[in-house]
Amino acid sequence: MKKFVFTLERLKQYREQTLETEKGTLAELRGELNRLQSELEGILEELARLNRELLEKYQRGTTPTDISVHKRYISAKQQELHMKRHQILMKEREIEAQLQTVIEATKEVSKLEKLEEHQIEEYRAAEQKENELFIEEFVSNADWRKANADNG
Repeated sequence: MKKFVFTLERLKQYREQTLETEKGTLAELRGELNRLQSELEGILEELARLNRELLEKYQRGTTPTDISVHKRYISAKQQELHMKRHQILMKEREIEAQLQTVIEATKEVSKLEKLEEHQIEEYRAAEQKENELFIEEFVSNADWRKANADNG
Protein backbone atom coordinates (compact mmCIF):
# COMPACT_ATOMS: atom_id res chain seq x y z
CA MET A 1 0.00 0.00 0.00
CA LYS A 2 1.27 3.49 -0.79
CA LYS A 3 2.43 5.84 1.97
CA PHE A 4 -0.23 8.01 3.68
CA VAL A 5 -0.49 11.54 2.34
CA PHE A 6 -2.91 14.05 3.87
CA THR A 7 -4.86 15.52 0.99
CA LEU A 8 -4.98 19.00 2.52
CA GLU A 9 -1.38 19.11 3.78
CA ARG A 10 -0.49 22.29 1.89
CA LEU A 11 -3.57 24.07 3.23
CA LYS A 12 -2.75 22.87 6.73
CA GLN A 13 0.83 24.15 6.45
CA TYR A 14 -0.47 27.49 5.19
CA ARG A 15 -2.94 27.75 8.09
CA GLU A 16 -0.21 26.83 10.59
CA GLN A 17 2.07 29.49 9.12
CA THR A 18 -0.77 32.03 9.30
CA LEU A 19 -1.41 31.06 12.92
CA GLU A 20 2.25 31.58 13.83
CA THR A 21 2.23 34.99 12.11
CA GLU A 22 -0.91 36.02 14.01
CA LYS A 23 0.60 34.82 17.29
CA GLY A 24 3.70 36.89 16.54
CA THR A 25 1.56 39.95 15.91
CA LEU A 26 -0.26 39.35 19.20
CA ALA A 27 3.05 39.08 21.05
CA GLU A 28 4.22 42.37 19.49
CA LEU A 29 0.99 44.10 20.54
CA ARG A 30 1.37 42.81 24.09
CA GLY A 31 4.94 44.09 24.12
CA GLU A 32 3.70 47.51 22.99
CA LEU A 33 1.06 47.44 25.74
CA ASN A 34 3.73 46.66 28.34
CA ARG A 35 5.81 49.58 27.06
CA LEU A 36 2.81 51.92 27.27
CA GLN A 37 2.04 50.75 30.80
CA SER A 38 5.64 51.38 31.83
CA GLU A 39 5.42 54.87 30.36
CA LEU A 40 2.19 55.41 32.30
CA GLU A 41 3.94 54.35 35.51
CA GLY A 42 6.70 56.86 34.76
CA ILE A 43 4.19 59.67 34.23
CA LEU A 44 2.40 58.79 37.49
CA GLU A 45 5.68 58.81 39.38
CA GLU A 46 6.65 62.14 37.83
CA LEU A 47 3.25 63.64 38.72
CA ALA A 48 3.65 62.48 42.30
CA ARG A 49 7.11 64.09 42.42
CA LEU A 50 5.83 67.31 40.89
CA ASN A 51 2.97 67.51 43.40
CA ARG A 52 5.43 67.00 46.27
CA GLU A 53 7.63 69.77 44.88
CA LEU A 54 4.64 72.10 44.56
CA LEU A 55 3.67 71.41 48.17
CA GLU A 56 7.24 72.17 49.25
CA LYS A 57 7.15 75.43 47.29
CA TYR A 58 3.94 76.42 49.07
CA GLN A 59 5.49 75.61 52.44
CA ARG A 60 8.77 77.46 51.73
CA GLY A 61 7.11 80.35 50.06
CA THR A 62 7.78 81.29 46.47
CA THR A 63 6.64 83.69 43.80
CA PRO A 64 3.21 83.37 42.20
CA THR A 65 4.90 83.12 38.80
CA ASP A 66 6.96 80.12 39.91
CA ILE A 67 3.84 78.40 41.27
CA SER A 68 1.93 79.19 38.05
CA VAL A 69 4.70 77.73 35.90
CA HIS A 70 4.85 74.64 38.09
CA LYS A 71 1.06 74.19 37.92
CA ARG A 72 1.11 74.50 34.12
CA TYR A 73 3.79 71.81 33.97
CA ILE A 74 1.67 69.56 36.21
CA SER A 75 -1.34 70.27 33.98
CA ALA A 76 0.67 69.29 30.88
CA LYS A 77 1.76 66.06 32.60
CA GLN A 78 -1.88 65.32 33.48
CA GLN A 79 -2.80 65.77 29.81
CA GLU A 80 0.01 63.39 28.90
CA LEU A 81 -1.35 60.95 31.49
CA HIS A 82 -4.84 61.07 29.92
CA MET A 83 -3.40 60.56 26.44
CA LYS A 84 -1.34 57.58 27.65
CA ARG A 85 -4.40 56.01 29.26
CA HIS A 86 -6.28 56.46 25.98
CA GLN A 87 -3.40 54.84 24.06
CA ILE A 88 -3.47 51.91 26.50
CA LEU A 89 -7.22 51.51 26.04
CA MET A 90 -6.83 51.51 22.24
CA LYS A 91 -3.97 48.99 22.46
CA GLU A 92 -6.07 46.72 24.69
CA ARG A 93 -8.86 46.80 22.09
CA GLU A 94 -6.37 46.02 19.36
CA ILE A 95 -5.04 43.10 21.42
CA GLU A 96 -8.57 41.78 21.95
CA ALA A 97 -9.25 41.88 18.20
CA GLN A 98 -5.93 40.17 17.47
CA LEU A 99 -6.69 37.55 20.12
CA GLN A 100 -9.93 36.75 18.30
CA THR A 101 -7.96 36.42 15.06
CA VAL A 102 -5.56 33.99 16.76
CA ILE A 103 -8.48 31.99 18.16
CA GLU A 104 -10.06 31.70 14.70
CA ALA A 105 -6.74 30.67 13.14
CA THR A 106 -6.29 28.07 15.88
CA LYS A 107 -9.76 26.70 15.16
CA GLU A 108 -8.92 26.41 11.45
CA VAL A 109 -5.72 24.50 12.19
CA SER A 110 -7.56 22.29 14.68
CA LYS A 111 -10.23 21.43 12.09
CA LEU A 112 -7.57 20.41 9.60
CA GLU A 113 -5.74 18.33 12.22
CA LYS A 114 -8.97 16.49 13.06
CA LEU A 115 -9.60 15.89 9.38
CA GLU A 116 -6.06 14.56 9.02
CA GLU A 117 -6.58 12.23 12.00
CA HIS A 118 -9.78 10.95 10.40
CA GLN A 119 -7.99 10.34 7.10
CA ILE A 120 -5.18 8.51 8.95
CA GLU A 121 -7.75 6.28 10.64
CA GLU A 122 -9.34 5.51 7.26
CA TYR A 123 -5.90 4.82 5.80
CA ARG A 124 -5.04 2.45 8.64
CA ALA A 125 -8.37 0.64 8.31
CA ALA A 126 -7.81 0.21 4.57
CA GLU A 127 -4.23 -0.93 5.20
CA GLN A 128 -5.42 -3.49 7.76
CA LYS A 129 -8.10 -4.71 5.35
CA GLU A 130 -5.49 -5.04 2.60
CA ASN A 131 -3.20 -6.99 4.95
CA GLU A 132 -6.04 -9.31 5.94
CA LEU A 133 -6.89 -9.96 2.29
CA PHE A 134 -3.23 -10.66 1.54
CA ILE A 135 -3.02 -13.15 4.44
CA GLU A 136 -6.27 -14.85 3.37
CA GLU A 137 -5.00 -15.12 -0.20
CA PHE A 138 -1.63 -16.43 0.99
CA VAL A 139 -3.28 -19.06 3.20
CA SER A 140 -5.70 -20.19 0.50
CA ASN A 141 -2.83 -20.38 -2.03
CA ALA A 142 -0.82 -22.42 0.45
CA ASP A 143 -3.80 -24.73 0.99
CA TRP A 144 -4.30 -25.05 -2.78
CA ARG A 145 -0.60 -25.85 -3.31
CA LYS A 146 -0.70 -28.43 -0.54
CA ALA A 147 -3.85 -30.05 -2.01
CA ASN A 148 -2.31 -30.15 -5.49
CA ALA A 149 0.98 -31.50 -4.14
CA ASP A 150 -0.94 -34.35 -2.48
CA ASN A 151 -2.80 -35.14 -5.72
CA GLY A 152 0.24 -34.81 -7.92
